[in-house]
Amino acid sequence: LGQPVGISLAWAAWAIGLGLLGAVLAVYTGMAFKILGRIMGVFKDRVIERVLVAGLIIAVVCYFIPELLFSGESSIHLIIDNPGQYGVAMLLLMGLLKPLLLALSLKSGYLGGPLFPALFMAVMVALAISLLAPGVPLAILVACLEVGVVTLLLKAPLTAILLVAVLAGVGTDATMLGLITVSAVTSLIAGRAFEKLMARRQTAEEPVDSPAAGTPGP
Repeated sequence: LGQPVGISLAWAAWAIGLGLLGAVLAVYTGMAFKILGRIMGVFKDRVIERVLVAGLIIAVVCYFIPELLFSGESSIHLIIDNPGQYGVAMLLLMGLLKPLLLALSLKSGYLGGPLFPALFMAVMVALAISLLAPGVPLAILVACLEVGVVTLLLKAPLTAILLVAVLAGVGTDATMLGLITVSAVTSLIAGRAFEKLMARRQTAEEPVDSPAAGTPGP
């Protein structure tokens, strides 16, 4: 992916922004799992029907976009080599479809894990941003967005930093290690803030157990 030239406040600002975006993508993935889990729950114990419906949907989508097949580990290299041939819209579409297909697969009974599909999503969005902002090093876009997503999904920032440092090939670059650390911390803080917000919202929506005003208690 190449290396950035030195470190600056601009790259640090990009790391913070990408960390926030990574947190948003991680939350989007979690929502996809909840929504698809409810939809697949309609089938209850009808396992065969559930698997067939999910398989049909996945087959139709991947027939038109074969890059979304499997974990995306193999197709991701071809896309990185020439993102311009896909364009911003297609890259974003593939990035947003990947967690939906992942959630559909797992909630319908297929086996797999979220890590590589999440990385695929992050890379697609990073490549789309690179087409819009060609002056930003691709290494920063990919690594910082990846670590932002993985940090919140695993809720393990150190693991996410080490994993992305190895996968992105920036493990010995002090500048990149600093930037992905900033991105990971930003994502973690944003995730904690979102969890507190949802907890407050849930508490506000819970019915009050105490008797209504003016009504005598038991």
